[in-house]
Amino acid sequence: MTEKINLLVVDDEGPLRDLLVERFSRQEFSVTGCVSGEEALAAAAKQGFDVGIIDIRMPGMSGIDLFRAIRKTQPQFEAVALTGQATIDTAIEAMKLGFYDYIAKPTKLYELEIIVRKAYEKKMLAMENVRLKSRIGLHGIHYEIAGKSEKVRELRALTGKIAKSPTPVLIMGETGAGKEYAARVIHQMGMPQDAPFIPVNCGAIPHGILENQLFGHEEGAYTGAVGKKEGWLEMAAGGTIFLEEIEELHPATQVKLHRFLESGVFQRVGGNTDVGSNARVIASTQADLRELTLKKTFREDLYYRLGVVTVQMPPLRERKEDIPELITAFLKGTGGGGKKFSVKAVNAMLKYDWPGNLRELYNVVERTALLSSKNTIQAKDVPLSLDKKSKGGKLRHLMSLAEVEREHLLYVLSACGGNISRASRILGVSRPKLYRKIGQYKTGGKKN
Repeated sequence: MTEKINLLVVDDEGPLRDLLVERFSRQEFSVTGCVSGEEALAAAAKQGFDVGIIDIRMPGMSGIDLFRAIRKTQPQFEAVALTGQATIDTAIEAMKLGFYDYIAKPTKLYELEIIVRKAYEKKMLAMENVRLKSRIGLHGIHYEIAGKSEKVRELRALTGKIAKSPTPVLIMGETGAGKEYAARVIHQMGMPQDAPFIPVNCGAIPHGILENQLFGHEEGAYTGAVGKKEGWLEMAAGGTIFLEEIEELHPATQVKLHRFLESGVFQRVGGNTDVGSNARVIASTQADLRELTLKKTFREDLYYRLGVVTVQMPPLRERKEDIPELITAFLKGTGGGGKKFSVKAVNAMLKYDWPGNLRELYNVVERTALLSSKNTIQAKDVPLSLDKKSKGGKLRHLMSLAEVEREHLLYVLSACGGNISRASRILGVSRPKLYRKIGQYKTGGKKN
């Protein structure tokens, strides 16, 4: 299953509006049709939209006023202006306001589809740039792997050995085991303080957009490519680019990434000139890449190039002795440093197997500290789901990893009231990947 593009169609002409709704609904769009600006504004107050096709001239609220109003609450919203009265003045006004494009009626539907998809790509790029600007630097933050268990001591020793080397690193482990955190530790130990660290979730960004963002593009590479644009590999020069969910990388992008890892150069989209970068690549996966190479869904040469140095993140159930120290660290990180868990509360948490690993522990600590009115958190304050899920610690160990994942996924979905966006954030996976997993479990399919 793929994530739907939320499209808003606003036009007071019923036949055209119905035609657009029907046409786009047959594709990768979730379409909402509205007869007026007022109706569309009410719809935008209830849900977010990626792109809009908006008639400029309508009775009541104009399309321009509607666009301006939606942008106040959804600043990344993109729209295509549609009107039967094509005038230069209206076009200029619409474009100045921020409309992605302007098209006159009647229009060829295939051309409108292309424009809408380009508008969606622009929105995705803008959102990713906002995310990167907030995460590109690590200034003032110190990262270290907490714990005293044997597995953690081995992990710290390994990261210390490989930190100074430019060799690619592949970090493997279950969901929530701390793969990105380990990548940040390696980066911080091996790079100058001001070196960039750029995290990229390969499963959350459509292929065409991801390739463009990774490698950049030349002027005129595609419609809307105005001027040359540097990619993340260039932006990460002298630092680290972290590729999360590397198993989701498109085969064509795998080829280009392998060439970069082999030679240190790549070509921008639409270009034929080699561009160099000394960015270090750290990738992560929770999949069995070796199995994927046998299935021909992941390139064998890329697998071996990435796997020169591998780091296996231990699941939390195999390092439970670290939980007390982790709780203390998480309490400080969530602003609950003045609180503590009682011995009984800690013991209750030690009996749980934490299928969501460090991320789940952090969420439990954060939620419990927030809801508790006392400085000492008792066992009864810890979410009751812990007791229900632990099953005495015996049955849990007889479950396969797929069964544990399914149980936890369904639990989180239930706790979120079926809200896919919220559940995907808690689970740390992209919405498309979560949809795929739900589909697998509903049909009884095996995990890919």
